[in-house]
This record gives sequence, structure tokens and C-alpha cells, in this order.
Amino acid sequence: MTDNGQMTAGGSAPRLPARARRSARRFAEIVCPPEMAAHHRTDRVLGELELMLAALAPEARKALTITMVVLDQAARWSLRSRGRRFSQLDDQAAEAYIRSLLARRGAVADLMQRLKSLFVMCYYELPVVQREIGYDPAPYITAVSRRRLESYGPAIRAGEAAVTNSTDQLDTGAGQP
Repeated sequence: MTDNGQMTAGGSAPRLPARARRSARRFAEIVCPPEMAAHHRTDRVLGELELMLAALAPEARKALTITMVVLDQAARWSLRSRGRRFSQLDDQAAEAYIRSLLARRGAVADLMQRLKSLFVMCYYELPVVQREIGYDPAPYITAVSRRRLESYGPAIRAGEAAVTNSTDQLDTGAGQP
């Protein structure tokens, strides 16, 4: 991973630069359920976030990185922070800072709500958390797949046959002058 958030040659998920990662860590500790910190899951949540970043366009990755750095630095202007960055605030001051941003109207509150949703979604993507809350989509997916195959199976097979026949004709040169 390069410092600007690009994929490495090995294709691994992009890592947040250190400044953005510190802010992201603190943000996750504030907005995710308390079990995250109690069970030492913060690094796993950040790993999920970085996997999600890999699916985004480079511009979106850069925007998220910039947002995390601005969030960290802008906390210095808050009276409770006494000039400290967000990543350096104690729990009460950090929670108050995030609450104040979420309470605003307009773009800042919308951005903070979306950012919070992204982090919470990363938390609930952790397999251990899904097991804890009893989330197991496999039986549902199996049932829906079976039902769709029963309903649409003939159309699917006909479509596959049409594609296969077209490919066979191209391979043998059939239909060419």
C-alpha cells in the first residue's frame, strides 16, 4: 500500500494512512457498540473498513481519508478538547464532540451520520458479532435460491443453451461464408 491509499502490487486492501487510521480508530471506539472495545475488536473493524475501501473508487478512498484527518484536526476548535486532536480526546470529550457534529443541521451532520453508519456496518460484518446476534443468512439464501431455481430454472437452462449453442457455432465456424 502506498501512502496515498492506493492498492499495492500484491493486491492487498488499501490501508488508511497513519493519521487517518488514528482518527478512524477513535471514531470506531465512540460510534460502535461498547462490546467492540471490551472484546478488542477495533483492529478487526478497521480491517473491515479497509476491505470496504478496496471496493471504492480511488477518489472515494481519498475523500474518506481526508474526512478522517479533518475530523481529527477540527476537534482542536472544540472548547472541550482544549486544543487536542480527536484521536487524543478522552471518552467523554470524544463522545461530546461526535454528538455535537451529529446534532448539527446540514452537510456536516449528514456526513457524520453516513460515516457512523459505515463504521457500525463494518462492526456488524465481523463473523463473531454475527454469531453473537444470531445472524445466519445461509438457510434463507438456500431457501430463496431453491425457490428461484424452481420458478426460473427452465428459462435459465434455455438461456444457457442458447449461449452455449451460439458459442459452439462460433467455434466451428458455422454460419460464416
